Amino acid sequence: MTRSHAPYVLLLPGMVLIGTFLILPIGYGFWLSLHEFNGIVIGHWTGLSLYRRVITDAGFHEALWHTVVFAAIVVVGKNVFGLALAVLVSLPLRGVRAFRTVLFLPVTLNIIVIGAFWTYFLSASRFGGLLNQALSAVGLQGLEHSWLGTPGTALLCVSCVEIWRWGGLHMLIFLAGMQAIDPSLYAAAKLDGANAWQRFWHVTLPQLRPIIFVSTLIALMGAFVRSFDVVWVLTRAGFGTQVVVTYLYSEAFKFGHFAQATATGYILLVIIAIFAFTYYFLSNSGQQHD
Repeated sequence: MTRSHAPYVLLLPGMVLIGTFLILPIGYGFWLSLHEFNGIVIGHWTGLSLYRRVITDAGFHEALWHTVVFAAIVVVGKNVFGLALAVLVSLPLRGVRAFRTVLFLPVTLNIIVIGAFWTYFLSASRFGGLLNQALSAVGLQGLEHSWLGTPGTALLCVSCVEIWRWGGLHMLIFLAGMQAIDPSLYAAAKLDGANAWQRFWHVTLPQLRPIIFVSTLIALMGAFVRSFDVVWVLTRAGFGTQVVVTYLYSEAFKFGHFAQATATGYILLVIIAIFAFTYYFLSNSGQQHD
């Protein structure tokens, strides 16, 4: 083995693993989406007919719209909430390390525990419904609501739970970025007479631009791909909360349309790629103009 071949030999095990567990399954799954498939037996060739069926399905359109709304709320919410928490825990307060741990705890909780708590908290039942009970206690009975059982509020509540669940992770991402900022920038801004808000707006945010990019990309991918568990445990994808991943699940395991569900997965992959690359190029063009 020559010296020039050594890097390729060292990369070979990793490339074999990627090919075996990523590229081959993606290719095989796409091949399945071009055939009739009942989960066991591969049927005749259908070409792109299953893709046309999904794209023209009104249920898919509704699920895609809910996914886009959910993603918009979650992406903005995770970034704003995570950054606010990062600013809070960066203050020189007593017990701030313990406070960081408490804020990160929701990330470590099992989704079933999260679902049980928030279902109990947002329930309209007289045996739960802590939010409704609190509203009633302060004389706001008119605001009592079936928060997870009404199409107008169910998706918003699910989005808020998702933001609460992952806010601690984005807090750590922003906190790491803030700790990497050169303190001399704050000192110079302070000498120029900038107050705390001006230092945050003109020093912290510009320095956090790469961190905001990463945080937004993580939140965007999560909103499209990892939304199944929180939606399912809270609403079973009912009351106007059907998203693309729950639509895919229902097509496969509720109706037995495995091939159509596979086609849905690849359509979702294309949609995610479009969003991700569009966001990437817009971010890069913005930085080049600066």
